[in-house]
Amino acid sequence: MLDALHLTGSWPVLRSRVLEQVDRLTRQRLAQSDITIDVLRVILSTARFSPLLPVFIAGSMLPDGSALPDTELPDCAEHTANARKLLEGALSSLPSGYHLEVALEIDRQRLAFVASLVSSDQNERASFLPSKDKVNSIPTSAPIGQAPANVVRWFSALAEAEVPKHDGQLETSQAAVGTFVQIGKAANTRRAYRSAIRGWCAFAERHDLPALPARSEDVATYLADLALRGRKPATIELYRAALRYLHHVAHLPIPTTHALVSEMLAGIHRSPSKTPQRRVKGLTWETLCEVVDKIPMTSLVDTRDRAILLVGYGGALRRSELAGIQLEHVTLDEDCMRITLPYSKGDKKHQGTTIVIPRGITRHCPVRAWETWLRESKLTPRKNKSNETKTESTNETTAAFPRIWLPATAKKNGTAPDPKIGTQSLSDFSIATIIKRRCQAAGIEGDFSGHSLRRGAITTGAQDGIDLMSLKRFSRHRDYRVLEAYIEEDEAFTKHPGKTRF
Repeated sequence: MLDALHLTGSWPVLRSRVLEQVDRLTRQRLAQSDITIDVLRVILSTARFSPLLPVFIAGSMLPDGSALPDTELPDCAEHTANARKLLEGALSSLPSGYHLEVALEIDRQRLAFVASLVSSDQNERASFLPSKDKVNSIPTSAPIGQAPANVVRWFSALAEAEVPKHDGQLETSQAAVGTFVQIGKAANTRRAYRSAIRGWCAFAERHDLPALPARSEDVATYLADLALRGRKPATIELYRAALRYLHHVAHLPIPTTHALVSEMLAGIHRSPSKTPQRRVKGLTWETLCEVVDKIPMTSLVDTRDRAILLVGYGGALRRSELAGIQLEHVTLDEDCMRITLPYSKGDKKHQGTTIVIPRGITRHCPVRAWETWLRESKLTPRKNKSNETKTESTNETTAAFPRIWLPATAKKNGTAPDPKIGTQSLSDFSIATIIKRRCQAAGIEGDFSGHSLRRGAITTGAQDGIDLMSLKRFSRHRDYRVLEAYIEEDEAFTKHPGKTRF
């Protein structure tokens, strides 16, 4: 049985995301339009998910002062009981006075099981949604002075709210203000802010502090607590920005601008005990080819992943940009492929950015990998007209790199069904997981992430002697200083001015 549900948004928005991954019986049980959080928790507690869901252990501070970091288990879970069994195996002995609570976290990007260590002497635990409320209810005003759980619920719902249709009512226009403010932030930023606000509200509840409005001294204490738990300075700055944004959208004085908070953060940056900044390894061209050559190419997933790696490298794409590509964004001709990105990090006004990848002559050509993926998947853009019929030989979708459900085991003397191609794009988290998994399968050592393709493409360009102006145009950076940080440290050796003189 699930102990809690973490919904980052309203149920009507998230419902279609859940229906894609649950079994047929659960889909039937979720068909009712009016459903409470208690009923939803019971239904999803027995649901079976395909593909399997990742399992996380949320970081927490233990009574002895030690910190349990955020941890992702190596195995995924099909249902709640399976997730609880994996967690019990990973945490063979729990600290005295603590028990494990398992929650299902649902947002637009992913579903995941998240476990937390909870003190057994707590009489009650904050819920992200009050049990008596309808799941689709969204608070309209900031919960000033209310319980931290209500603050989390309000901020999460606001971050996922959709732009209302114009009806001439003043209330509708007022509600649209907050929605447009949220849209001004990138999806990844909103997701990071939601996580930060959940952490702040949990801290406030544990120590009986006001969550909204927050006091400057409490904010400084919370950020210091994060530093003591080993959080990186960049992560602490993100939490500070999230708290500033929370008070901004609630129309309250900003507590993070106080001199106490600023001076305390300056001390964290200068602290000798701070965690060194993570340096992700880039997939240079030679390394990428080695990884790609190790892909067996025996399934549709192999073809998709190969195209993701080569296209991501060829366009120096961020993982969010790869995940957001739609079929209608890609055009092909004899010389190249063009990818139009409606949204990207450097395009603040969303004017659109066009990425050009030239056609090559080798087996590692990104354009050829894309054409192979289209041919084997039979993907076609979804038709707008409802009266047009769908042919059996095509898979209609808008996602360039959709999810793929592996086929079930073939029955005796039967033929296994074809893989099922979903309509939704892979999440940026899934893109990063694919890159890490393929590097690991190829036996390549290093700290790889969703940014490794972009970093490796820029590094290879620098190694080939491409001038900084051309590299800046290729990477779409606005600042040369940021671009230089992407070039691997080994350039300091190969391009050292004294190398030929020493």
